Amino acid sequence: MKRLASISLAMLTAASASAVNWDSAWLSGSLGRSNPFFAPGEEMVFTIRLEGAQGDIPSDTFFVDWERRGDDGISEKGRAPLPSHDAPLVIRTKMDKPGFVCVEANVVTADGKRVPKNHRWEKRVFFMGGAAVAPETLRPGTEPADYDDFWAAQMAALDAVPVEAELTPTPCADAGVRLYAVRIACAGPRPVTGWLTMPDDASPEKRYPLEVSYRGASQEDQPAPAKGPHDRIRFESNGHGFDLGKGPEYVKAFFAGICKPGYGYGFDPESNEHRETSYWLGMALRAIRALQWVVTLPEWDGKTLHLAAGSQGGWQALHAAARVPRATKITTPSTWGCDWTGQAELGRLNAGYRPKCWFPDMAYFDPVFAAKRVRCPVEITRAGLGDYVCAPSSFAVLYNVLQVPKKITWNQGWTHGWSPSGMDKWTIDGGFDAAVAQEGKASSPAAAINSGTLAN
Repeated sequence: MKRLASISLAMLTAASASAVNWDSAWLSGSLGRSNPFFAPGEEMVFTIRLEGAQGDIPSDTFFVDWERRGDDGISEKGRAPLPSHDAPLVIRTKMDKPGFVCVEANVVTADGKRVPKNHRWEKRVFFMGGAAVAPETLRPGTEPADYDDFWAAQMAALDAVPVEAELTPTPCADAGVRLYAVRIACAGPRPVTGWLTMPDDASPEKRYPLEVSYRGASQEDQPAPAKGPHDRIRFESNGHGFDLGKGPEYVKAFFAGICKPGYGYGFDPESNEHRETSYWLGMALRAIRALQWVVTLPEWDGKTLHLAAGSQGGWQALHAAARVPRATKITTPSTWGCDWTGQAELGRLNAGYRPKCWFPDMAYFDPVFAAKRVRCPVEITRAGLGDYVCAPSSFAVLYNVLQVPKKITWNQGWTHGWSPSGMDKWTIDGGFDAAVAQEGKASSPAAAINSGTLAN
């Protein structure tokens, strides 16, 4: 009888969950203040409410399981009734050292199972956000003593391979652009491959600005773009060097061939132990070579070179710009892969999508060290306080090491794949807007950095 009763209760709970339309629901979270930055020991108050649920929600059927984690190593958990606007969930915490606090809350059934939701990335009803203590003081881990010597040797290896490319004209639905499949010779195991579009009237006499986009993490095919911008040349690099136009089965076999069993590309301990065998070396070389090639295009105006790349694409953009100082601006949302070194050495909360192993040689591919050598304005357009694919501390460290005009926008409640509307955001402008307005004319990066202002 007890077993039948438990089965009936489970069926009733499932039926109750299905009676509510959770697809438009989410949990909002607010700090109720003008910025998310606190002093050591200062109280942080998170107020969490249920938004957008449709249907009658039975009482005592759904709850919120919450957890507080932090760079201080402290973890707290709890369960609370389902919050509303009139009776929100309030979580109070603090941290005594510089770093980030993460607060996560999920709508669950009585047995602790998360309520499912139809969404591409986040199939749950949740809030994941945070706050920081003195983030401007965060610094990276230890830079290798021979960092510049290592990369000088890699540039010499690239120099030994002529900057040559094969451009294959490809039909495009956009009559206003020309489309090419590109294959560029490169040091390392594979060439650079990607798609190039340029306005149909581009020529050495009529030249255009240039934009380079490095693709984010993906093990899928890179289809040809259906259109292209009409006011600039654009190159889309895939980062891996696989052949274009061979279809998804070819790409599936390609990744099966380069991934060690049980690991995604670049995640296995064996290849990461030594810098010469790391997958990330080849990806960085391809990113650098892509930039070396695009600046040779006779249709480029020779003035404007914008790197627009997010997530793992931002990782590539920073490595490339550090070695080819021709970029005039970088814009990068949710920049991936930063501060692996600091996470390993200093005990900060780890990024969720990164190699689980740690070897000192991995520091050569930590883009915070490349970022110190970038010489153009950089804007981190999206820094989610709930983004633990990357970890918010990695955005702070990246911003802090930049020695150029820079800008960052912090987004409360945003993860790597979830960007709820109506949440608080805060922008710190360390001279980026002024530098871009000047279009590279005389400006002082040092002065710009010191004049940063916080705007809600």
